[in-house]
Amino acid sequence: MKKMIIVTTLLILMISGVAGAYDTLSAYSVSQSFDFGENYYNVDGSPYISATIIGSNQFDRGQAVTLNIDLMNNGKLLGFENDRTPDNADEIYGAQIEMKLESAVVDATGIVASLSADPGSPIEVKSVSQKIGSIKSGQNSVSPAKFDIKINKNAKAGEYNLYLNLSYDYQKNVQVMDPDATAQTYDVNRWYGMMVQNQTLKVIIKDQADFEIVSTTGSLYPGGEEVISVEIKNKGEEEAKNVKIIANPSDPLSTTDSVAFIPSMAPGSTAVAKLKIKADSEAVAKVYGIDTIIRYETMDGDIKYSDTLQAPVEVKEVGLFQRLFGWI
Repeated sequence: MKKMIIVTTLLILMISGVAGAYDTLSAYSVSQSFDFGENYYNVDGSPYISATIIGSNQFDRGQAVTLNIDLMNNGKLLGFENDRTPDNADEIYGAQIEMKLESAVVDATGIVASLSADPGSPIEVKSVSQKIGSIKSGQNSVSPAKFDIKINKNAKAGEYNLYLNLSYDYQKNVQVMDPDATAQTYDVNRWYGMMVQNQTLKVIIKDQADFEIVSTTGSLYPGGEEVISVEIKNKGEEEAKNVKIIANPSDPLSTTDSVAFIPSMAPGSTAVAKLKIKADSEAVAKVYGIDTIIRYETMDGDIKYSDTLQAPVEVKEVGLFQRLFGWI
């Protein structure tokens, strides 16, 4: 049975631009062919991957975006420790080669990245884990890690955490075997370790106006036309300016006056839009939903549109009073 040597080192690091990082370094089992008695150097160092969101980290509620995350290897080689002194030309040559090869301890290989959110978070991560490849120390990933996220349309404005989970291999130790200084040949035995990093990335859901229809007042009879009052609330966190309420009724309802204008709506305020709605003479008595879209201007001057809202309007059954006065 092979002798198994397990070495585990635990580090806790803080890095600029990342709220927190928890890192675990562990060594894979040493192969039977790795002879520590033939080792010239022990090296101190490891890879360290930092992550940065490319572009803005601020998004609107209801937005679906691809998050691009740049990865950079900030691994540092801290030093060498002499484990054995070479005593002939071949060993001197082997020690020189080993020192060169040991510097790869700071390179990360086979990087796998995944992204997650807190339970109950309004941010849903749609992408599965992905392979990034290798990153040498001092370099960035060839291409960013890409994760599709979806922000709930009912999300509250504020700051939310996303957790980037990274795992990768790194060269733990190198052994140069059978060095031949004259022929300039040698064999290499490498011992690999694995690192796991967890980094917190911040995503901000921006303050913005958001609307809901509180109530409607007024009703119709088949063949009749009435002014319907639609009460709208700005349930968001930002003021909306130059608000237009645009009604788009469908058969059997119609309108000749589909737009109502409101100068501004502060957060938490309500306003009433008056819309002239007509019911077809063949309209069935029931409650209909009128598609309503709100166009508004943000505090930065951008034009935005709400989701389609439903304004309920009742068409009543014609009664005796309407018949007597010729309303049909």
